[in-house]
Amino acid sequence: MYRASFFTELLHCTQQKDLRTGKAIHAQILKATSSSSTCIYLTNSLVNLYAKCGNLVKARIVFDNITHKDVVSWNCLINAYSQNGPTTSFLVMELFQRMRAENTFPNAHTFAGVFTAASNVLDVFGGRQAHAVAVKTASFYDVFVGSSLLNMYCKVGLVLEARKVFDIMPERNSVSWSTMISGYAMQRMAVDALEIFELMRYVEEDENEFALTSVLSALASPEFVNHGKLIHCLACKIGLLSFVSVENALVTMYGKCGSLDDALKMFEQSGDKDSITWSAMITGYAQSGDSNKALKLFSHMHFSRIKPSEFTFVGVINACSDIGAIMEGKQVHGYSLKMGYESQIYMMTALVDMYAKCGSLVDARKGFDYLREPDFVLWTSMIGGYVQNGKNESALSLYCRMQMEGILPNELTMASVLKACSSLAALEQGRQIHAHIVKHGFSLEIPIGSALSTMYAKCGSLEDVDLVFRRMPTRDVVSWNVMISGLSQNGSGHDALKLFEEMQLENTKPDDVTFVNILSACSHLGLVEQGWVYFKMMFDKFGIVPRLEHYACMVDILGRAGKLNEAKAFIESSTIDHGMCLWRILLSACRNYRNFKLGAYAGEKLMELGSQESSAYVLLSSIYTALGKWEHVERVRKIMKLRGVSKEPGCSWIDLKNMTHVFVVGDQMHPQIGEIRGELRMLTKQMEDEGYQPTFELTSVSL
Repeated sequence: MYRASFFTELLHCTQQKDLRTGKAIHAQILKATSSSSTCIYLTNSLVNLYAKCGNLVKARIVFDNITHKDVVSWNCLINAYSQNGPTTSFLVMELFQRMRAENTFPNAHTFAGVFTAASNVLDVFGGRQAHAVAVKTASFYDVFVGSSLLNMYCKVGLVLEARKVFDIMPERNSVSWSTMISGYAMQRMAVDALEIFELMRYVEEDENEFALTSVLSALASPEFVNHGKLIHCLACKIGLLSFVSVENALVTMYGKCGSLDDALKMFEQSGDKDSITWSAMITGYAQSGDSNKALKLFSHMHFSRIKPSEFTFVGVINACSDIGAIMEGKQVHGYSLKMGYESQIYMMTALVDMYAKCGSLVDARKGFDYLREPDFVLWTSMIGGYVQNGKNESALSLYCRMQMEGILPNELTMASVLKACSSLAALEQGRQIHAHIVKHGFSLEIPIGSALSTMYAKCGSLEDVDLVFRRMPTRDVVSWNVMISGLSQNGSGHDALKLFEEMQLENTKPDDVTFVNILSACSHLGLVEQGWVYFKMMFDKFGIVPRLEHYACMVDILGRAGKLNEAKAFIESSTIDHGMCLWRILLSACRNYRNFKLGAYAGEKLMELGSQESSAYVLLSSIYTALGKWEHVERVRKIMKLRGVSKEPGCSWIDLKNMTHVFVVGDQMHPQIGEIRGELRMLTKQMEDEGYQPTFELTSVSL
């Protein structure tokens, strides 16, 4: 009789999560009975009580003291561990193996817990083993077991395996359908998600809020906005707009599809906005490039006394990143600290990215060092920040540390590191990174293929560029531009022009960068007429309005060909606001052809426009020196001094035997400077012995 009373009281304590009273009842049970004679129903109820109240350590102690465990005993602890998340889910497989070893036959509840745990820790191997046992014991055909298994395969990204399970399930419920749709959504397989949703409507004739939110989450690009509108209409028709989760999913869908007007209408019509609603709209603005609107909406959210979530902060921080709003970013950072989100990995990753993009590398590194998590996104953000701010050596150093700590990179990591090698023209390091790409199994898809081509092109290794380019499975306009630019800049202009023709034959539409590269090739080859053809082709054939870079290329083409007066006329007739760029190119061409009169004209134009580049002053001064106009030389020198323009020392470097040697004009710090100067003297003497005579007409005077 007392056992029934204890059982009822324990059940009540479990439902109310009244651990204190439950412990008192446990003490009474121990006092009334010996541990060996305690009823299995009572011990199972005690395990369940402690598990449901969150005291898993005590639940495990009670469980271990049960002499003759039945399937309920095992299920209580297995489900408790699986429902507690990843921290304890790894213990479930161990329990499941012990259960089988002790010849306890698992049932549907066992497998539901095991599959949930496997999905929590992404244990594909353990999940597949349990799947085999479930099929063998016929538990697989239970709808709850099938749904848990489906969820496990979807969580680990094996949607094909999930679909096989889904197709042979004898019975499906709303959870099964929603899980399969969500699985496709997580893999960005919108077409398949829509197919399952339509099949559900045909078979079940019962749409629910879970299925609707799942299918809406799959629609994340502009081509699916009309499908989203149809689902929106369906939600209105069957009365599901009363669920805030459906309203939030619609705001998110419209935002991701770039239909911000519809997203805003949905946001404003939402009667019960929560932090998710606000976050969805803020993120929609941020992802669509309307960062200022995102910040204004966040401010409105704050004054509306809506507590932001960590996802809200991530959206706002990304908005600050895009527009370089470091002051606002720091304010948001302080607010997030106040809310207690500083230890969230995705929060800190967003902050590192924001500080890096805003040029505050010290703050970015502080955030990076504070977290020190083995998260490749965090490392990639820091490496990318270094590259973006020209700290390429630091980027390579951090990548090396990433390798030593065993953190696997992703495609963006490799693309950033390759960009660092490109900027440094570090061919050997670039080849090592290429080897890492092969080792990690990355394909030559974009962006890695384009980054690798760029690195080889910048380093002048045309054979490697061509090899990578030809092996790329898909090539976008950026890939073609890299190849054309590499050929043009490394003395293979004719090949660059041939590749441009090949590009058109493959129906890849060129962009403005393509024509910069093509015009540059014409400039190096001296193809004036062909240059004019390409310049006019831009707008006439492809509708591309010429930009400053294209005008600069045309002036360079004319200048290199000696058509200086034609170049002057072209500059003065141009309708684009070119500032000082075109006159600077003409001045350089006049120096090369010793057209001092026109050179002086171009130089004076630069003076009028207030040029801050020392080269313009040096060239103009040299021209006046050659003309013997010393009063003008003195005037140029005074203007230069008055404007605070100083000549920057030249700098160069060379990569030799895995060491980078840097040289700056006037620097005597290199350890082998004596040998280097001796070699230079020897080369100078050899040049003089062979009859070389330096020209002094345009040698710069001391400024």
